[in-house]
Amino acid sequence: MTDQEIKTAYEREGYVVLRDIIDNRDLEPMRDFIKAKVDGYCRELYSEGKLASLYENESFERRYAAICEELDILPRNWSFGMFGREFYDLYNLPGVLDVVRLLLGSEVSNIGTPALRTKLPGSMITSFPWHQDSQYLDQSTVGKKEKRTGDLHMVTVWVPLVEATVENGCCWVIPGSHRWGLLDGARGADMNIRMEEDVESRGTPVAIPLKPGGALFMSNLTVHTSKLNTTRKSRWSIDFRYFPTPERADLSVAQLEGAEYVRDKELRGGMVPLPVLTEGHKPTWEEWETQVLAQRARRSR
Repeated sequence: MTDQEIKTAYEREGYVVLRDIIDNRDLEPMRDFIKAKVDGYCRELYSEGKLASLYENESFERRYAAICEELDILPRNWSFGMFGREFYDLYNLPGVLDVVRLLLGSEVSNIGTPALRTKLPGSMITSFPWHQDSQYLDQSTVGKKEKRTGDLHMVTVWVPLVEATVENGCCWVIPGSHRWGLLDGARGADMNIRMEEDVESRGTPVAIPLKPGGALFMSNLTVHTSKLNTTRKSRWSIDFRYFPTPERADLSVAQLEGAEYVRDKELRGGMVPLPVLTEGHKPTWEEWETQVLAQRARRSR
C-alpha cells in the first residue's frame, strides 16, 4: 500500500492491516522474554511441588497453556513484567513508526504500558467483549463511567507473536465504528468493559487473521473484540498505544486535556511515556530506563 492508501483506508474504516511490515526476527526478543518468564515461573512452581512437570518439551504456543491446565487457572492478564529493552525496541520499530507518523504526525509518544496477551485455550475472560480502547483507558473503577479521551486521537498497534486465526481468537473489528464517538460502557467485576448497545446491529464485524510480521493499526474509538480460543495452544500477541506528546504536539484544548490525562495516568502508575517521533530530543533506552526507575522510586515514596 502507498502512504496515501494507508491513510485513506485508516480514515475510512478506523483501522488498517499491514502484512509483512515487521521482520519476524525483530519479534524474537519479545518471544525470548516470554519464554524466560514462563520458564522461571514453571521452575519455581516445580521446585515447590506445585507442578508435576517442567513441560520443557512443549512448544512456545503450548507450554504456558499446559502449565495453566495443570494448575487449573485461566489468568486474565500477563503478570510477569512488561518493561525492558525488548519493549523499547518494539515501540521504535521503523516500519511501525513510519505508519504512526502518517496517522498521528511528527510529535508522538508511546504510552509505555503495553498489553501482552496470553489468550489461553477456552478462556472466556480473555475473550474480550466488544469495546473501544478509550473505554479501558478512561475507566479504572468497576461500574463507574468516565469519558476523557473521546476527543483525542490515539493509535493502537496489535502485533501477533504467533499466527492469529479465527480458531485461536484473532481480533474482530467493525469497520467505520470509529465515527460513532465514544460509546457508553462500564467495567464489570471481571474488569472487562461491556457496551450498553448492540454494536453488531450498527455494523458488520470483520475478522482479522494475521501472521507474525503483520500489524493491525486501529483508532482508540474503533469497536473491536477477540473471541474464544478453541485450540489447545496459547495465542500470543502484544498491543501498544501511541498518542500525541502533550508538551509538543499541536492540539486543541479538548485534545490536550485528553493527552495530559493519558500522560498523568501513566506517571501515577510508575511509567513514563516514551517519545518515539519528535523534532526534539528522542530518549535512548538508557535515558528512558533511568526516567522510569526514578518515577517508580518517586511513586513508592
